[in-house]
Amino acid sequence: MATTELLPLYDTIAQCNRCGFCQAGCPVYRVTGEEHSLARGRQAIARSLILGNLELTSEVFQALEDCLLCRGCTAHCFPGIKTDEIVTAMRHAYITRNGQPALQRILFRTVLADSKKLETAARMALWAKRHGLAAAAEKTGLLNLVDKRLQVANQVVPTASAKPFARGKKGKAPRPEKVKHRVGYFASCGFSFQFPEVAEATLRVLARNGCEITMLDNTCCGRPAHSYGDVDAARDIARKNVDRLAGAMGLDAIVSECGSCSTFLKEYGNLLKGDPLYADKAAALSGKVRSFSEFLVAAGANGSLGTLSGTVTYHDPCHLSNRFAKVTAQPRKLLKSIPGMTYKELPEADWCCGAAGSYTFLHHTEATGVLDRKMSNVEKTGADTLATECPACMMHLGYGARKKGLPVKVRHVSQILDEAYEAGKAT
Repeated sequence: MATTELLPLYDTIAQCNRCGFCQAGCPVYRVTGEEHSLARGRQAIARSLILGNLELTSEVFQALEDCLLCRGCTAHCFPGIKTDEIVTAMRHAYITRNGQPALQRILFRTVLADSKKLETAARMALWAKRHGLAAAAEKTGLLNLVDKRLQVANQVVPTASAKPFARGKKGKAPRPEKVKHRVGYFASCGFSFQFPEVAEATLRVLARNGCEITMLDNTCCGRPAHSYGDVDAARDIARKNVDRLAGAMGLDAIVSECGSCSTFLKEYGNLLKGDPLYADKAAALSGKVRSFSEFLVAAGANGSLGTLSGTVTYHDPCHLSNRFAKVTAQPRKLLKSIPGMTYKELPEADWCCGAAGSYTFLHHTEATGVLDRKMSNVEKTGADTLATECPACMMHLGYGARKKGLPVKVRHVSQILDEAYEAGKAT
């Protein structure tokens, strides 16, 4: 039976001329060498599903699971086919026909859609990690009851170094000496719970640059649900955020230091394009969103930075790369502006690190192969600091540094700027 849900994408799929240039930019194909890991192979699967030559079975679905959705293939594709959108559509078609795992459905449709439940679940997970329960679950095999592939999670995820960031109305932002900009801060799940020190640094840097900050009462941006093909859940989350952030539309910008969040928020207009009640409001919200470096450079970052030593390099999160939001020059400009710090460009800086949210847990062999290539390039730079703007990237790159024994600190751009501002105060 033909997978008719994919028919609207047929013209796009038909543009694939099977040339194989996508091989050059696919991190997963470089690890597996398998055709189904390649954009050309995924296009062939989609075409066969539409024509009814192939059924959307669990075996076929497994061939769709190992895509990073990074658009590395798109950068080498002459027609510019966005294979990630086709893979997401196939994933959506699969769960629509066959359902999705119960825990996944609860996560996307109940936990991530409700900020209070999200915070409760995250705090419980952090408590378990800090008190050794997560490690115990791994050793006793309890994680196997959820998914055998999650056994690697404790190796990859570091123990959070501080209390979770106080989100929404509970959060407090520093005040600027002089108000130049009025911005809303969109708190990401990853930085709030895994790297709260990044969120705090971001707020301090924004305040130093004259930002009066409103702490927004948002929930998850919805990207995790969308990536797994649960487009309906992603739209539901988007609607909730549109309602929650209505009061922020009078601000100068909505800022997030998470590249995945800011880029997905910018896509709300397209995500809810056909919704008669939310289309216009979603498009307006998308127009307000800026990533951290993007906003700071456009606003004219304060130049009162102190001197820092060392060498820094930068990894482009996929969603900020030229394949998505095109925020690439701004973080580099900020890093190069710090006195005393040497900047070295990272070879293949825009190649995916292999994190891709939970990809590294569920496809650890492929993700580790991708990460090893990334860390080898980091080593070539001789940098002692590796900067980026994504919590999943920070987690995975930190794991890569530990695994390879590299003396490199993985930090967010906001943390480095925050340190430079503190150094400037001391002089």
